[in-house]
Amino acid sequence: MFSAILIALSTSAAAAVAVSTESITHYSPANVSIGNLRDVLDPSTRTNGGFYNTSTVPNDQYGAYDYCNMPHVRAQEYQAPEGYSLQYVEVLHRHHKRTPYASNTFPYEDLALYCDDTEVFYYAEPKNGVDVTRIWWKDYQEPANPMAFVNSGFNSTCQFPQISYAGLADSAQHGKDLWSVYGDKLKFLPKQYDPTTMRFRATSGIITSQVTGVLARAMYPDLLELSVYQQTSANDAVAPGYSCPPADDVRAAYQSTPEWQHHLNLTTDLFARLDALSGVDPTDDGWHSWYDHYFDNLSSRLCHQQPLPCNVSNSTDCISMTDAEQVFRLGDYEYNYIFRQATNSTLYSAMHYGAFIAELMARMKGKVAGTESAIYVHNVGHDGSVAPLLGALQINYLRWPGMGSEVTFELWRKDFSHDYFVRVLYGGQPLETTTPMGKLDMVPYSDFIAYLDSLVGENGELVYQYCTQ
Repeated sequence: MFSAILIALSTSAAAAVAVSTESITHYSPANVSIGNLRDVLDPSTRTNGGFYNTSTVPNDQYGAYDYCNMPHVRAQEYQAPEGYSLQYVEVLHRHHKRTPYASNTFPYEDLALYCDDTEVFYYAEPKNGVDVTRIWWKDYQEPANPMAFVNSGFNSTCQFPQISYAGLADSAQHGKDLWSVYGDKLKFLPKQYDPTTMRFRATSGIITSQVTGVLARAMYPDLLELSVYQQTSANDAVAPGYSCPPADDVRAAYQSTPEWQHHLNLTTDLFARLDALSGVDPTDDGWHSWYDHYFDNLSSRLCHQQPLPCNVSNSTDCISMTDAEQVFRLGDYEYNYIFRQATNSTLYSAMHYGAFIAELMARMKGKVAGTESAIYVHNVGHDGSVAPLLGALQINYLRWPGMGSEVTFELWRKDFSHDYFVRVLYGGQPLETTTPMGKLDMVPYSDFIAYLDSLVGENGELVYQYCTQ
């Protein structure tokens, strides 16, 4: 089942310009259980399977959904196609586990969170000129500051967000696993880091740089310094940070439908229990227009083996694991709806994340044409990076991309020929889609590029026209 979309945009009060997006075809996800409210609200389904409380799962279960540390490419499971030579690899992955965002903390937290086991460096050093002292932030709450606890209801030595010590350890293992495949197994990456053929890239969010530094050092233990690429926040394609009001309007429209409101209406009792125990204002629309805030807070606790929150005046009256699991199922439901299930979700994903797709397509084209020098590009982003990319590729089954979620693009050339093929891995395995390409496992290069072209235009011009008119 699919639908084609045509959007008319107004560029002024007096004139209207039609930007055709007919080439963007929405193929509904084949696995509909995650979008079935009857299943989502059934406690017996637990958390759709998977883990929310550990970064380490048994080897025989590796590949299962683990929100705290998602599966990724590693040597134990990796299978290289025979008769092909790897030409190019591009990775996009979400940062690793962290504290919650400040906006997702409760008014009266029952935990004292400490980050004394990590140091966040922040300084500027001129290439030529004065010497500087390398500084790091030592976060604390000043007891004499009468406003210290107004914006943070608990004592803490963390920034919000900040990659935790455990998240940095996960980042290191991620880097080692990538090297185990592209370094040791395939002998594709150079033994010494080569800035002329490799590139690491982060967003303006400091947590992505925190992860990049650890991951790159794990891949190259002798790498003491690294130039990390970063676009300005206003036009960053990885975050993404560029403005696209028409795409925002599309998403706002389908999140205003009775279909979206229905799952909120069915869970008012859940909201009431969560609000009573957390101290969140029941009239705060940010907390009650979706489950994003509660999901982030509760998952951050469990991923760091912290207890669920309790009533500030009654330590035995706490948010139950049953309710936490319900929040997680509802979070999956919402992400699936926003980026995959809603009819206009493919249009939204393609335009909202189209700048990155255009960049990726340009680099692949350059590699085939012999004009691209890079062999490995690594982008560290957010869940808001991975989700629209998976939505645009039309993954068959979309859950909330957990910590460390990784999408890997591999460009292969058939030996003794000029035929190129593309493999896209998610969680270390070929990505299952509902597009005519099906599983993205050695798809002819021309077919894959044609699909990306249908999303964003040959050189990304469709994104530009759509977002700026």
